[in-house]
Amino acid sequence: MKSIRMIGAIVAAAGMAAGAWAQSGDTISNSAAVYATYQSEVTDVKTKPLSSAGDIDHALTSLGGHNPDQLSKGWISYSALIASQDPEYRAAVRDIESFYGRDALMSGMAMDARYARKLDGGDNAVSAALAATEADSRRLNSAAAYVKEQAYTLQAAGWAKAKIGNSRVKATQLNSSQASGIPATAPLINAFNAPDIDTVLAQAGTNGAPSLWDNVSTAASAVRFPAAMTSGLNLNRKRVKFGKEPIADQIATLAAYRVLGSEAATPNQISTAMSERETKGCLNMANLNLQQCVAAANQQYEVPFCIGEHALSDVGKCIGGVYQ
Repeated sequence: MKSIRMIGAIVAAAGMAAGAWAQSGDTISNSAAVYATYQSEVTDVKTKPLSSAGDIDHALTSLGGHNPDQLSKGWISYSALIASQDPEYRAAVRDIESFYGRDALMSGMAMDARYARKLDGGDNAVSAALAATEADSRRLNSAAAYVKEQAYTLQAAGWAKAKIGNSRVKATQLNSSQASGIPATAPLINAFNAPDIDTVLAQAGTNGAPSLWDNVSTAASAVRFPAAMTSGLNLNRKRVKFGKEPIADQIATLAAYRVLGSEAATPNQISTAMSERETKGCLNMANLNLQQCVAAANQQYEVPFCIGEHALSDVGKCIGGVYQ
């Protein structure tokens, strides 16, 4: 088995044109790459201190400029890719398809939103996705604490005490970015459509494993995922929080589409499964709070607090509210 760490190099060595693989990739993988792009920016802000007003502006736009609908769909898609790795669940989906036919399976999922998660292995599949979400949420909280701390330490830097000028213009520009969204980067689209990505996703869904994104950076020449862990993992399952079952059901349904193949579901069916109003609304509120925070800032060092609180911590809460 190829080392997980080598997947990014394999993707880069393939020599694909920036848009070629992206256009031929499946919708679920391409959507997950939007979430991956956001997480790659988190890596950058975690590893490089803010050293200029330009750094602050870049962090503000790259972390706070995501469209809430696109980012929500990206997280749901990433979760579904992980859930689709569960062997029992994959077997159950294929067995139902083989015995009753694909049309019957698709009809069952269309008529009952809970159908897919009730298949054998469905709960375990979703649990794996939630384990990855927990790791991501912890990572966002850690990044938020680091960025907010800089709001205090930067007060000693002369450039950071400079007046912003018109902070409302900055907030308006941020709103424009959020309306259009930030597209997934080509390297991450390529990586999520690579043949070996399932090995990486299975690792990410292991309870107790670190966040997949710690080695994924926009500055990297190739996407480098963490090497597989073989010990020291917590085997406790993550449970769906009361009232969040509809989100878990959507993850399971989208995972079933992934198992069946990109041609199984219609674009409308895939879009419906990855469109989740509650998470989208939470992310939208985070964006609005970020805009208000930035509009009220007077000096450069105040903006990192806004970034940490609303572009990082709030996002972690939005995706982290599904499990317990």
